[in-house]
Amino acid sequence: MSIVVNTTWKTEPEIFMGTITHLTEIPNGEGLPVLELTIENSFEQYQVVMFQPHRDLQLTKIPDCAVQLVLWEGERGHAVSRSDTVILLDTPDTLLHLPESKLVCPDLVVDIELFIDACPVQSLADFVRRVLGRPSVGLCFLNGVMQEDGLQQPGCLARHSLEVAARSFDACRGYPDEERWVAAVAGLLHGVGRIELSDSKPVDYLKVALKGLGLLAEDLKRLAQELPEAARTIQFIIASMYRIGSPTQPDPKAMVVQSSHLLAAQLQSELMHTASTHLASASTRLTSS
Repeated sequence: MSIVVNTTWKTEPEIFMGTITHLTEIPNGEGLPVLELTIENSFEQYQVVMFQPHRDLQLTKIPDCAVQLVLWEGERGHAVSRSDTVILLDTPDTLLHLPESKLVCPDLVVDIELFIDACPVQSLADFVRRVLGRPSVGLCFLNGVMQEDGLQQPGCLARHSLEVAARSFDACRGYPDEERWVAAVAGLLHGVGRIELSDSKPVDYLKVALKGLGLLAEDLKRLAQELPEAARTIQFIIASMYRIGSPTQPDPKAMVVQSSHLLAAQLQSELMHTASTHLASASTRLTSS
């Protein structure tokens, strides 16, 4: 990657938050290597030359989290920066740092962020943003498919999960706000374990639950420090998803999420089937004419 930067600065430095998607080290004699990197969010992308003035603050690999840094912009889309301005954000205040070019349906991340932004319980919103804010999880989740018939298009996993979250929230009307949002968050993340089981068919709900709890383990521990009951409930709901349809389910919020999952999957599958039928019909008419 060859970068040309205009060093006649016409703008003030900019604080930019995004995801580093490419990083290359360029030897620099006896000094620390200069970095050429690409950083991107849901709206902008920069090709950056980064100088590393301090050995203790050097960047050696692409971090699996949101990154905030200071950019001095030169030519459009190109900038320079310094490694001592980099801040790694394990709890971003938005999911819009995820890179648009890596998303099949960029609008999905906006829809999920708008949904979570309405949550008045900051610890729950932070929990979701920590989980989905990690590119290794968030990108796979947002681009993920489901194994059920009619739900195998990229993006179906996130779209289904958001619908389950919204239905779970609505179904808990009359509960305190925190409990409604606990159900919504559990609904949003109930299938996150599928990102490690994308080729598994038929669906093994026990494996989905176990993989999901494994991915969420550290973040649930952090949530438990502030909201222990919420963390236990989310863990229980996700763990109980493999018992879909069981008449012995003791927690009403778990039953709500399970019912929302089944309803959303059925309706989304029918919608996809209808859309495919219309497209096939339109294609036949065009061919015939």
